Amino acid sequence: MAGSIGVAAAPFTYASHVLGVAAAVLVLVWCINFRGGLAFEAANKNLIFNLHPVFMLIGFIAIGGEAIISYKVLPWSKEVKKLIHLILHAIAIGLGALGIWAAFKFHNDSGIANLYSLHSWVGLGTIVLYGIQWIYGFVTFYYPGAAPGLRSSSLPWHVLFGLFVYILGVATAELGFLEKLTFLQNSGLAKYGSEAFLVNFTALVVILLGASVVISAIAPANVHEPKGYARIEQS
Repeated sequence: MAGSIGVAAAPFTYASHVLGVAAAVLVLVWCINFRGGLAFEAANKNLIFNLHPVFMLIGFIAIGGEAIISYKVLPWSKEVKKLIHLILHAIAIGLGALGIWAAFKFHNDSGIANLYSLHSWVGLGTIVLYGIQWIYGFVTFYYPGAAPGLRSSSLPWHVLFGLFVYILGVATAELGFLEKLTFLQNSGLAKYGSEAFLVNFTALVVILLGASVVISAIAPANVHEPKGYARIEQS
């Protein structure tokens, strides 16, 4: 465990904030400056697709990461942090649903088959698991709330499963960057051009963001705490 080698969560939470903002800015620059903009309805269907990486990255990866580390960085009471944790995850799910809608709409409007790639399979499975995790967490830890014994025994699995789903989300994003960039390069995009470098750099930032969030989640708030989630062991 990170705590056993004297690693505190704080530096990784700060890194997560910075990397989350950087990833959001980079994906917006890519989709607006290089790909032409964003639209829910447009004659140019690529503008509809551009909503997909924006919503998925900002929702699932950036805001989802903030939800995971919210217990570590916020100074308020456990109940307030729990509510913020739930709200941020709900926003992430909502933006993720919009992102998936944009991908399906782009495919349907363009006459492209749906759910033919590993990226789409893993992505759809990830948002389903994310939804299940949120519902279980809401019912068990918030309202109506399970018995104390069940909450206590469920928490380690809730944390572990949540990190697993988040890692799946990061992996899905990486598959998406690779798939889209490959399509663009096969259509004539310069392999060593500025857009290709931007996409690859964004993907690297997302990896670093995912790693920072996971380490922040499992590391203790300070090196004297034996476990990273000792502060929230029961509701």
